[in-house]
Amino acid sequence: MLDDARARIHAYYAFTGMADRMVAGLLNTPAEIRAALTAFADRGADKVMLYCYGLDPDQVDRLADVL
Repeated sequence: MLDDARARIHAYYAFTGMADRMVAGLLNTPAEIRAALTAFADRGADKVMLYCYGLDPDQVDRLADVL
């Protein structure tokens, strides 16, 4: 599942020349996601959009559990 998401991100950003960087920045643990959201909030962001790149629809529920 994670490998599929990485492949999708890489394909999506391939035209930018920064695909490897985007894949390296993939947040895939609850702790990483919470830390990123906290960092955005600390900088004043009141909205953050999260994308799910994998095919498993259950990831939406797992993301909801993190939030």
